[in-house]
Amino acid sequence: MRTNALTAYPKNRRFGAAWGAARDVGSFVSCTIRPPCAPPIENVPKGDGHAVLVIPGFLTGDWATKGLIKWLNAIGYAAIGWGSGLNLGPTSSALERCETLLDEACERSGKKVTLIGRSLGGLFVRELAKDEPDKVVRVITLGTPVRFPVATPLSPVAEILAGNFDPEFVKRRPDLLRNPPQPTTAFYSRKDGIVPWRSCLIEESPTAENVEVDSPHTIMGSNPQAMRIIAERLAS
Repeated sequence: MRTNALTAYPKNRRFGAAWGAARDVGSFVSCTIRPPCAPPIENVPKGDGHAVLVIPGFLTGDWATKGLIKWLNAIGYAAIGWGSGLNLGPTSSALERCETLLDEACERSGKKVTLIGRSLGGLFVRELAKDEPDKVVRVITLGTPVRFPVATPLSPVAEILAGNFDPEFVKRRPDLLRNPPQPTTAFYSRKDGIVPWRSCLIEESPTAENVEVDSPHTIMGSNPQAMRIIAERLAS
């Protein structure tokens, strides 16, 4: 199956999509130079020390989530990144890396793990939570598409890398919208310049919710509003 079954360039707004993506990347650069103020640790619920695994988005790495990881550790969780360089899509090695990290986190703490995924990383954690329900306590996604095909300006890059994608993961497309059995929170933003916000909306239920934040795609994990809500969900 070709990745154009998963993604497609938004040809009906070709230049608008490119401009939106450029603005979004510009927001990331600005945020890197002058990071937004994270919620003060004394103003959010204190963590219970359980492990939180944070998976980065497509074409990014732990450097894009380090602020969130550092803050989660500061408020009382054992948060870690994936330590595997750039996320180049759902390759077999990337998926196996996530499985290994989950197993190791469970063994270290003896407790279930919270999974947080940014953008494509959110798909990784959703599917991992479905595969390993006894090891995961909660799932949180940030700007993660679940409705396909996704009209994204990154589609040409995904096509180039498609040959390395795990075929079994790509075959999961019809099931990607189904929520994990754990409590699930999906953040989305109408200011998202990379992923259409409607593609990020999950099927709501008593254990699954959509939460809107005012943030570009690339810095959703550094958004103070999102961070505060993450702390509240982790403590609930």
